[in-house]
Amino acid sequence: MLAKARFLIVDDEQEVCNFFSYLLKSKGYQVETANTGKEAIAKIDNIQFNAALVDLKLPDNDGLSILKIIKEKQPKCEVIIITGYSTVKSAVEAIQLGAFDYVEKPFVDIEEMEKLLEKALNVRADLENIKMYQEKYGFVIGQNLKMLNLIAAAQKIAKKNITVLILGETGTGKEVLARYIHTVSHRSDRPFMAFNCGAFTENLLESELFGHEKGSFTGAYGRKKGIFELAHRGTLFLDEIDSASPAIQVKLLRVLETGEFLRVGGEELCKADVRIIAATNANLQAKVNDNQFREDLFYRLDVASLYIPPLRERAEDIPLFVNFFLERELKDKKIQTKRFSAEALELMKKYPWPGNIRELANTVAQATLLSNGPVITQADLPPKIQQVSRESGTGPAAPIALPAAESRPGYEQKQAKEQDSMEKKASGYLQLFRSHPQRERLLELLEEFNKTLIDNLEIKNGIDLNLLQEDLKCWSDNTIKRIISNALDLTYGSQVKAAALLGITARALRYYLKEKN
Repeated sequence: MLAKARFLIVDDEQEVCNFFSYLLKSKGYQVETANTGKEAIAKIDNIQFNAALVDLKLPDNDGLSILKIIKEKQPKCEVIIITGYSTVKSAVEAIQLGAFDYVEKPFVDIEEMEKLLEKALNVRADLENIKMYQEKYGFVIGQNLKMLNLIAAAQKIAKKNITVLILGETGTGKEVLARYIHTVSHRSDRPFMAFNCGAFTENLLESELFGHEKGSFTGAYGRKKGIFELAHRGTLFLDEIDSASPAIQVKLLRVLETGEFLRVGGEELCKADVRIIAATNANLQAKVNDNQFREDLFYRLDVASLYIPPLRERAEDIPLFVNFFLERELKDKKIQTKRFSAEALELMKKYPWPGNIRELANTVAQATLLSNGPVITQADLPPKIQQVSRESGTGPAAPIALPAAESRPGYEQKQAKEQDSMEKKASGYLQLFRSHPQRERLLELLEEFNKTLIDNLEIKNGIDLNLLQEDLKCWSDNTIKRIISNALDLTYGSQVKAAALLGITARALRYYLKEKN
């Protein structure tokens, strides 16, 4: 652990504060304690901490609120949530809000606790491991902050032996995320079984999940192990869990509660140690309210829930995904090198992708095969995507015949002149913010800034243009410095994740930090 690190312990039980104080002070670290949220906030305002252990339940506040305050005022301070089993779901929510991890009372394994504290003080190495796993297992994350936070939470949840519910639209990659969780968990050397609950009738579903005995139904010529038995000590991914019938839901609930089940037609009680990861694109809470899904099963599944945002909410990552799928297609089909044109990529970023990642992968495969030359253009994309070009006016358009100026009313001539003037102003910015989703707003702000600057320069009184150029260069450097600082704050000091947000390499980021400081 880092020398002279300072810890904050926030717990209403003095015994817990005493335990951590003794443990950490014996290793030479500084420790501050607080029994209430008010005491904790006062110390956060006056003392810098490397790490904090915060109880979820406080007499005057809650751990999630303290977590948010710490992350706002001291973003580099790593927070470990202290919880009981009954509040694990809140602890998982804390991870998604930026907590490093959580520990459950009572604290049994002191050695594991010490390892966790050490990791909290060396969080950058832990974040580097996330990137290593992504590269090793081909799980493309991208630069979207929601996805980066999701993966950070998923990796921590993977270490816990708890049920996970993955939510997201069709094609967002729910099974890919489930496989990732299994791969980085302690069960990685055991089977991962994926099963779609919506692909079978109720009778077949029961047989597939729990197995059957010989003669239990027509065609049952021998004993058959079900998915639960085959996934023993591993991970079972249940997709479209909302499609399970009420009878199957009862059996699933029993397995989750006791680990026990009966084969179809059997009398012998079977046991299975299986981690369940369920997934759905439906609103399970709404189905519970409509009596279409068992409430008790829902709460058993919803211990740790992860939501995968749709592709349209992370459009900045589309070029990354396109290149990933393109390289895969070229390799699998042994096709010569190809690339997507800038116009095609821009058009793909504007398309809403109702089928998400799956639809994008299919589109790349189709365009790769249909294109003739080395460059895949807009014309090689499916008609539904080209339609976006026509609707947004970004594609080729037929010339529009305007009536002669003298045949238009006077106010229309005035409007045309004003429009021409606006277009001339905007033409100077055509190369700016081209890939940014808020491009129009940024251009408006830039024009407002330029107008205010020029109006206040009072050029009629004379200016030093060379000095002004130096001032603007200094302003530009300072802006870049603040953007980098903001990215580092958002990623809690991780240069790797900050570089990903900024679309540059970690090496380039280190160069910027060295040059700008």
